[in-house]
Amino acid sequence: MRHAQYRGKSLRTDKAGTQDQATGQDQATPEADSADIPADSLYSQASIDELLYMLEEEKLAGDIYEAFATLYDVRIFDNIAASEDSHFDALLNQAESLGIDVDAFVFQPAGTFVNAELQSIYDAFLADGSSSLEAALTVGVQIETKDITDIAEAAENVADTPLEGVYENLLAGSEYHLAAFENLLV
Repeated sequence: MRHAQYRGKSLRTDKAGTQDQATGQDQATPEADSADIPADSLYSQASIDELLYMLEEEKLAGDIYEAFATLYDVRIFDNIAASEDSHFDALLNQAESLGIDVDAFVFQPAGTFVNAELQSIYDAFLADGSSSLEAALTVGVQIETKDITDIAEAAENVADTPLEGVYENLLAGSEYHLAAFENLLV
């Protein structure tokens, strides 16, 4: 990833703005004030595990789009990768504010995942999208469709918490990304 903020150090070389890079739509930086609330007092272990999964899933999306940006030199992949950085950062901020250790995967190189399921998905998406630009755009649709489903479920599981607001903002961004990929496939 190019821009995940972690303990004040940038892991990426460029910064994502507060505007969805693919659509130009304003996108609020999804952060909530839960800094002094212990994770176990507000969230179940299942919700914390889901947050970690979602964080690594955002890394997957950014890593795939960066790989496709290099392969095809098509602006949509750079733009949406930058937006995925802001999604990653928002979830990272939540995890850190809850005192959740994310070191296991935050420092993994691009294309490397702790979660075996996500590693398998990444490998399959990379192989599929490497065959043609159209295939890469189709992978973008698949990633965003999966993200939308997963984010919506995660938001339901943490209703009426600060994390729900973060997930709702990510959901809106993923819907914009999906529309952008679909528009290029028409």
